[in-house]
Amino acid sequence: RAKPCRCPAQPDVEEVVRDSAGRMVTWTGSGFARVRDGAGLTFRVDNVPYPMDYELLLRYEPESAEDWEAVVSVSSRVLPTSSRCGNLLPSEQMYRENLPHSQRYVLLSRPFCFEPSTPYEVTMRVQRAGVTQRHPGAFILIDSLVLLPRVSELPGFHGAEAAARQEELERYQCLEVFHMAPPHPLAQACARLVCSVSALMHGGALPCQCDPQGSRSSECQVQGGQCECKPHVIGRRCDHCAPGSYGFGPLGCSPCTCSPAGSVSQLCDEVSGQCRCQPGAVGRQCD
Repeated sequence: RAKPCRCPAQPDVEEVVRDSAGRMVTWTGSGFARVRDGAGLTFRVDNVPYPMDYELLLRYEPESAEDWEAVVSVSSRVLPTSSRCGNLLPSEQMYRENLPHSQRYVLLSRPFCFEPSTPYEVTMRVQRAGVTQRHPGAFILIDSLVLLPRVSELPGFHGAEAAARQEELERYQCLEVFHMAPPHPLAQACARLVCSVSALMHGGALPCQCDPQGSRSSECQVQGGQCECKPHVIGRRCDHCAPGSYGFGPLGCSPCTCSPAGSVSQLCDEVSGQCRCQPGAVGRQCD
């Protein structure tokens, strides 16, 4: 989840939801963080399953035909203790990455060693490239930060047999399909290889843990673990309302139906359903 570094009176970072009706969904999760030129984001990483080097991939969507750049740093307030990452001190050295407007993701130039049970912060300041003056009306949409495992470090990916696995991963571009959302249907070879990568990282298969209120059943998809959600419910476990809905419960969630004329946005309070009203407008739907 992206969280703003600072919150002045006029927000530098706001959550936005895109209407996907009739268009291909090109993002993950519930929406975007809309970040002002020169503002910062902090990604908190605390769910790493296996100590190893991870490539960092940033998914984004510019709002104009301008190139952007990100100044990135990875840090931790806790010293790493695993044999893999323990000899690498957390670095707060910043490095710059280009975000071309013609792309929707960029693989950052440096991998980083992450380990379980250690909280990390990936901080970045995003700004328009090649200019010194910040523009208060310029924004970029940040979707997500993805940690991609360097599979060559995993057990079973060493030696002659591993070379054949690695060759298959590269031949079918199994890992590249996850760079962009949504991932393409995996070839049979990829499904087998990617599942084995996941099992190696997590020490076996993972339980579905489908939410009993938000899910239609306790079973989930074999690949990815997505549960089958009730109306307007999202999340891998179907455990919270989709943006633009409220009232998580046994029947799912209800649409906010905020008045387009009277409300500030189509988002409402997740519990009460109260929309954010324009000055002078009242009512749950600001209507």
